[in-house]
Amino acid sequence: MKIAIDLDKTLIDCDSFIYWVANKFFSKPSEKNLKFNLIFTGNEGSDGLISKFLSKFSKMGKPESYFQIPNAIDVVNSWYDKGIEIYILSSRPNFSSLNYALHQYFLKMNLKYSAMIVNCNNKASFCERFNIDLLIDNSPLICLDAMNIGVDVICLNDAIFDEKFKNMIFANNWKQLNDIILNKYLAVKNTGINH
Repeated sequence: MKIAIDLDKTLIDCDSFIYWVANKFFSKPSEKNLKFNLIFTGNEGSDGLISKFLSKFSKMGKPESYFQIPNAIDVVNSWYDKGIEIYILSSRPNFSSLNYALHQYFLKMNLKYSAMIVNCNNKASFCERFNIDLLIDNSPLICLDAMNIGVDVICLNDAIFDEKFKNMIFANNWKQLNDIILNKYLAVKNTGINH
């Protein structure tokens, strides 16, 4: 099984005004042709002026400024240990200072994951192209985009009672999200049926 997990406001958070602005600006659904950057070591990316500014003056460029959404890392690690491929998926720009800070934070927290993808301007298309079974995101609109092309989604957000979101699964926290995964997706594996 492959699960793509949104990074900001879903897996981690950061007490920073620039972080808040960046999330407002970069986390909109997009109809654009898919583009993204795959990050392995956390150090790839642009070293331009903005990246240098972020590394010197913004909390986003410092690993100690990040913190996990409660229980997120323990839950993700438990899925990884069950053999699930975990893809950290973000629309945040591909700046080396931010990638490095995230990589350092993930090392410190012992987060287990298969790959991190940044600068992803169309998460639904990414999930479709790479056969992602489930997308977890805090944006109902991004989840709706993925759901409309056949990708399973769970929105880590309060339920929205609007007709267009009526078939969407919502979870209020990582414990509830884990229960949904264990009951809906992993229960079949644990039935003991051998072929």
